[in-house]
Amino acid sequence: ADERRLVGRSELPELVSAALAELGSPGASVTYRLTTAAELRRLNRSFAGLDSATDVLAFPAAAALGDFRLPPGSERFLGDVAISVPAAQEAGADLPGGPEDELRLLAVHGLLHLLGHDHQGRAEAALMSRLTRSVLTREADRRGRPAPLVPELQPAS
Repeated sequence: ADERRLVGRSELPELVSAALAELGSPGASVTYRLTTAAELRRLNRSFAGLDSATDVLAFPAAAALGDFRLPPGSERFLGDVAISVPAAQEAGADLPGGPEDELRLLAVHGLLHLLGHDHQGRAEAALMSRLTRSVLTREADRRGRPAPLVPELQPAS
């Protein structure tokens, strides 16, 4: 019940729609799966070869399609994002905006990966941090809330 309230308060459809417009992909679509830590671990093991828990995974449609082409009208599908709601609850417990802000941050992070961004190096990590901060600050303003804290991403490599 707490997880459902968290998801509802997070207003993810509105966030994603606004983020897509701000990031230059209005009208594109994304599928989000809000799930358990165990499922994220299983997906991480199956698709990334990492047997560890994680908070968000992105699966770009273009990478999965190879030479296959989507039917006309569906080419604006960017892919899938899976988020561990328990991980968002845990990580957001001590944040000023709580788990709601953490869930929103993870949703934007996954979306940026679908749009081709990564954080392997310093410059890429800085860009992803800047874009995340911009999207979340605009959305906080729209909702009449304080801007969330967005930590600087550390390069993955």
